[in-house]
Amino acid sequence: MSYNICMNENKRYPFSFTPLMLALFWTGLILCLAGFALTAWRFVVFLNEGGLSPYGWAQYALLFFACLVLAVLLVSMLVRSQYVIGEKHIVLQLGIVRVRYPLKDLRHIHLFRGSQKLALYFEGEKPSYAAVVIKSSLFDEFVQELLSRCPSAEFSFSTPEEENEEKKKK
Repeated sequence: MSYNICMNENKRYPFSFTPLMLALFWTGLILCLAGFALTAWRFVVFLNEGGLSPYGWAQYALLFFACLVLAVLLVSMLVRSQYVIGEKHIVLQLGIVRVRYPLKDLRHIHLFRGSQKLALYFEGEKPSYAAVVIKSSLFDEFVQELLSRCPSAEFSFSTPEEENEEKKKK
């Protein structure tokens, strides 16, 4: 009996959040927890007063739901934010939110060495641009993987001096 082994050929690169973004995520989670606790406390008071109002029930249900949904979104972004390079697409996954870019539309990859930024330029129905936010130590591996899957894409880089000259021109 033969088995087909399906290997996952997708390469994953974790998203790199700035300390400010991490602080905002944690602040959001703390606010979700505080909102949930305050809503629970007020709901108990509502029930002790009789809790007969359908408006009150709907209000507390919506508040609990909003706190939970926001907390799930924030946790999912903290836990599962990455770039996935597949056979036909590069996917930016921010928690449960996904954005797909077709590799066939990738035209140019540019590394800004001065600012340590990596940019992808796409053509197609909607020309677009994507900034890649990963650790700079993974840039080379990321670019090599993209170029191996999309050999028609061009790669370039600019030095810090070239970037400074470009800023002076503006």
